[in-house]
Amino acid sequence: MWARQCRRWLRPLVAVLSGIALAAAQSPLVSGPLAQRALPITGSVGDYDQLLATIGDARFVLLGESTHGTSDFYHERARISRRLIRERGFAAVMIEADVPEVERLNQYVRGMGVEETPAETLSGFTRFPRWMWQNVEFRDFVEQLRADNLLRPAEERVGIYGMDVNDLFGAIDMVRAYLRAHAPGAEARVGATYRCFAPFRRSTEAYGTAARKPSRSCEGQAVALAAEVDRLSVPDTETAREERFTAARSAAALVAGEAYFRAVYAGAYSWNVRERSMAAAIEAAALSSAAPSMRPGKVVVWAHNSHVGNATSTEMANSGEVSLADLLRRTHLGEVFSLGFLTRSGTVMAAPAWDRPAQIYRLPSASRDSVEALLHRSGLDRSLLILRNTSPSSPLAQRRPQRAIGVTYRPSSERNTSYIQGQLASQFDSLVYLDQTRAVSPVP
Repeated sequence: MWARQCRRWLRPLVAVLSGIALAAAQSPLVSGPLAQRALPITGSVGDYDQLLATIGDARFVLLGESTHGTSDFYHERARISRRLIRERGFAAVMIEADVPEVERLNQYVRGMGVEETPAETLSGFTRFPRWMWQNVEFRDFVEQLRADNLLRPAEERVGIYGMDVNDLFGAIDMVRAYLRAHAPGAEARVGATYRCFAPFRRSTEAYGTAARKPSRSCEGQAVALAAEVDRLSVPDTETAREERFTAARSAAALVAGEAYFRAVYAGAYSWNVRERSMAAAIEAAALSSAAPSMRPGKVVVWAHNSHVGNATSTEMANSGEVSLADLLRRTHLGEVFSLGFLTRSGTVMAAPAWDRPAQIYRLPSASRDSVEALLHRSGLDRSLLILRNTSPSSPLAQRRPQRAIGVTYRPSSERNTSYIQGQLASQFDSLVYLDQTRAVSPVP
């Protein structure tokens, strides 16, 4: 009897104590100061005034994303990029795509070549994952950039360039076409390179597998082809300079792509090969955009958080991996600004495996110990956080899980495949946190 009465009295007390414990776990007491320093993103003109003030005179602004398939990330990156171009003189946009795929788009935004619609220019993205750039959000940015460009003199128009190394055979085609048109005397050497790669029937897997044997490698031919482009003089006209620049970047991508796929299929370390090539492409765009005024060129970069954040602040460093931010800061100290993007829940576009059709997934709420959950408990919705000079005692200075979804996504193993450990405060200079987001919309 006494035991039953005790249990009856204790049940309400246990419920109250449990409620207090749960409230404490979810309360903003630990992270309350975060809400005080967060700047709301409302869609107004002045949303990113503080961000631009913090960016200052940086020449390289790296805009990230925690997943390649989130509409809101594209929209906000476009807003920031337009302000950087209009107010800070940024002259080039580099995207995480291959050089040959982006060239048609670059001609469109600069008012060169044949007249096309935005959707037609995006049709150049024919390789997986198409939805990364064949989406409505990026199309709208492209159309606005073209409209702005047509109001500028030709030499001041802003270009869009690719920086990746995956389209090995597209790079060969582009360099070959350029040399045939501008250096007929190089035809024999061009043919030697083409013949070396031809047996692999445009399969990077076939090439990478064969190139594990040094006798099957086309490294020497790729380097020789790039040297042919380097020997050509720089033209005088704006259109010819753009063609020359694209050929040079395609040649560099060919050399880097050959090394990348050779490393991938040899089981060697390949991440840093790709990263160094993309960093070199960004620096080349800065040099190219400096002409003809000779002012230091400024470049805005769109890439995944894993590229634009400091690798040393994440578990990537455990494997010896570097990032674009790391590499650029080595030679441009004080001129690099990185902005990460995170979301807690919503929908996302991704594929179940490489080279499979994309689909829209429901993105579950981020795990309770993640930095996204911390920001959510702080009351943040759509907010900008300036991370520079964050106190070491801040919860953002602690290492926590954060979302990192690429072009493939497996919900059943999300915890094991879609999170990395990172120290947010030192990983980025600033952060855009969007509590709930939606998937990109493919171009019809």
